[in-house]
Amino acid sequence: MKYSKYLSILVSVVVLSAWSFKLNQPSVFRGGDAMSMSEEFSAYGLNDSIMVVVGIVKILLALLLLAGGLKFTALLKPSAAIMSLFMIGAVYFHISISDGILPTLPSATMLLCCLLIVFSPKFVREKKS
Repeated sequence: MKYSKYLSILVSVVVLSAWSFKLNQPSVFRGGDAMSMSEEFSAYGLNDSIMVVVGIVKILLALLLLAGGLKFTALLKPSAAIMSLFMIGAVYFHISISDGILPTLPSATMLLCCLLIVFSPKFVREKKS
């Protein structure tokens, strides 16, 4: 559907933003009392190596989502499906440390956007007679 393009752009921008220039900036959306991504992963009981791997994969998925939404539509659903798994993990970790709704909201929203992309019906053009 047409909205999948906009959702893919939204998810891509949010994820790329969080994993690039906002990586070491404090935010009300950080888990626990974290002031950076490294501190946030530490609050979840995860080390910096895991953070780096997750970051690389999320950045690659965000770029694939963006490419899928703009030009290469075959990439859209698979990359959104895999990103959904990472967002399920993010929501789980926020809940596991008893974060409130505000820190959990971005992950939950990105999860919802990815699921809408994955389960949206494929656009089919009608043949002209």
